[in-house]
Amino acid sequence: MNSTRMSSVRAIELVAGREIGARLRSRSFLVITIVLVAAVVGTVVLFGFLGRTQQSSTQTVGVTAQTARYQQMLVGAGQTAGQRIRTVLVDRAAGESRVRSGDLTALFTGVSDGRLQVVVKSWLPDGLRTGFDLLARQIALNQQISALGGDPATVQRTISTATVDSRSLQSADDHRGELAGIASVVGVLTYIMLLISIQLTGQGVVEEKANRIVELLLATIRPWELLAGKVFGIGVVTIGQVVVLAAAGAGAASALGVLHISAAVLTSAVGWAVLWYLLGYFAYALVIAAAAALVSRQEDLASVATPVTMIVIAAYLVGQTVVPAHPNGVAAVVLSFVPLLSPVVMPMRAVYGVPGWQMAAAVLIALVTIVFTVWLAGRVYANAVLHTGGRVSLRTALARAMPARRVGTDSVSPDQDAQRDRELVEDHSETTAGIGR
Repeated sequence: MNSTRMSSVRAIELVAGREIGARLRSRSFLVITIVLVAAVVGTVVLFGFLGRTQQSSTQTVGVTAQTARYQQMLVGAGQTAGQRIRTVLVDRAAGESRVRSGDLTALFTGVSDGRLQVVVKSWLPDGLRTGFDLLARQIALNQQISALGGDPATVQRTISTATVDSRSLQSADDHRGELAGIASVVGVLTYIMLLISIQLTGQGVVEEKANRIVELLLATIRPWELLAGKVFGIGVVTIGQVVVLAAAGAGAASALGVLHISAAVLTSAVGWAVLWYLLGYFAYALVIAAAAALVSRQEDLASVATPVTMIVIAAYLVGQTVVPAHPNGVAAVVLSFVPLLSPVVMPMRAVYGVPGWQMAAAVLIALVTIVFTVWLAGRVYANAVLHTGGRVSLRTALARAMPARRVGTDSVSPDQDAQRDRELVEDHSETTAGIGR
């Protein structure tokens, strides 16, 4: 028993090593990795640029001697409208010249019959227009107060002291926007990497079946050993990609000062993203490997891979739609427990914080799903991978007799058998590595 077990472990190691070597030597793999890293870093840089642009979007408005007394009111109206306004005292001729040159966004020249006279170069930005609208209403209100014999200043002080006392049931989250951005990036990367891993696994299975290499391999190793080695090998490569992407994104965000959340929160988000990608990868890779074994040509792969990719797409759409609005709402919580949806939905929720029992339960459900998938996918793969020609139906693959593990090995010793296993798998590695390049 021990000899057989070690032979199985060795066979899986050899197949996994072949997959790792073939992927790392593949130019397409390196190109995809570089493109993804550039996309992640570029996204972080873009967010940083947009954030700084928004923070620095202060509009400079010129005021004349006739409108200088409204400066504070204009700045206050801008704050109410969410627009930063800086005022500069100029004479009318100089102000119009500066507006024409772009040095001033607008020139506030006067008030007549409840209307503000504003000079602009071509158009008035929306934020600044809202600020001027609020100022016009405030001036009109003050005029009505004065006409009724009241004191506008007294009214303003009274209004300014009128506040609302609120009692919060939980502390406010000052980083809600940043958390939403991180959750969105986690969802996108998980979605993309799962699609890539599905494509790599499916293509690898069909390639070996079409080239009849799988027949040579299954003469010396069990089907489940070949399946396990392939899944583990591609998994090691893709999880390496995920770690590189996460490190690149986190490093760029820290270097540019885009994120202001604590390192513990960021590390937790990255850690859960990697773990859930790993769980999702094993589940989806096993399913797609079994599905790909049903066909013998690359052009037929899409017909069996489409249902699997549609589940990934659905998980992504659900996550991006439900989680940002209510990360701990009923819909988000329930969907994060659904197998094949949880690898995308749960890491997005984890960014906002998930109760420990929910995370543990979701991980347990995912592991049980993987165990069941191992049994089901292993049976389908073993019964269909040696069938060439037309497409094998799922019912036929589940009903066919299990193929024999070895051919003509009764007269050889375990050491000779293991040596032949190693030579055949290594020969296959050299052959398919050339194909990968």
